[in-house]
Amino acid sequence: MSDKIYEPIRRKIEEWVDYKTHNPNIPYQGNEEVHDEYRRWHDRDCVLTGGNLCADTMFSLWRPLKNTIIRLNDEHVIQGGKYQFIQELLKEDMMEKLLPVEQPIVRKLSTLFALGFGRENVFLLPDRKLNLLRGRKPYDDYMPAFLFETFGDGAFAQYWSSPEEHLQWIEQEHLQMFFDGDILSENIKDLSGSGDVRKSLAPDGIQPVERMIDNYISILQERRNYFTTEELENAEKMDEIMSENSRIQAFRDRIVNGDPKALMQVTDVMDV
Repeated sequence: MSDKIYEPIRRKIEEWVDYKTHNPNIPYQGNEEVHDEYRRWHDRDCVLTGGNLCADTMFSLWRPLKNTIIRLNDEHVIQGGKYQFIQELLKEDMMEKLLPVEQPIVRKLSTLFALGFGRENVFLLPDRKLNLLRGRKPYDDYMPAFLFETFGDGAFAQYWSSPEEHLQWIEQEHLQMFFDGDILSENIKDLSGSGDVRKSLAPDGIQPVERMIDNYISILQERRNYFTTEELENAEKMDEIMSENSRIQAFRDRIVNGDPKALMQVTDVMDV
């Protein structure tokens, strides 16, 4: 049972590590096409939308993972930055230690991660620049804060030519469930429970983070219903291709690293 709970979390961490490991080791400037092609077919958001570079993750899964671990342990547990820490989290019984399966929030985190793999956690931005901008402070990839800044004189309102185009985008990207009532900035839901839709951090304690995760799950479950069967099936097919490519790359890595079993398999194939 515990393996099933950790599986979505472990799978996502492995995906993060794999993307970072194989990312082109050259500067982006001057090599834009190389980096864009890599992202187009290795970044889950892009892959699930057929290689669309305007795709972005709706709910960053790193932040609820980080906040859950901190609230269950303490803020000093996470050391060395995201990628160093998540690689440590994959070792031995670290996940079991920091995310005890008997904690209800861990089971909910697992559900969130499972939903986070799907098309329901991906949306298209009107401009690729927003992908980077919405991830910076004070927005931190938090959807309510991002949406708030798309209205009126907000920091991101300039990316739509009119209020009508903005409303059309919200409906087109199935973001209606972020609002209580009409699609207005004052009706954006406070998912973190902070009392301010611009603040992504839940109040102190485990329960507030758990409630925030509940809110994320509800949003994703509702949003999935807006997609057609064809759209969901196409995304699943692309996900299968992505998984297959990842397995192939993992086998290549084993060969490069001199793994005896992998080399033996290659020898067997060559001898046929």
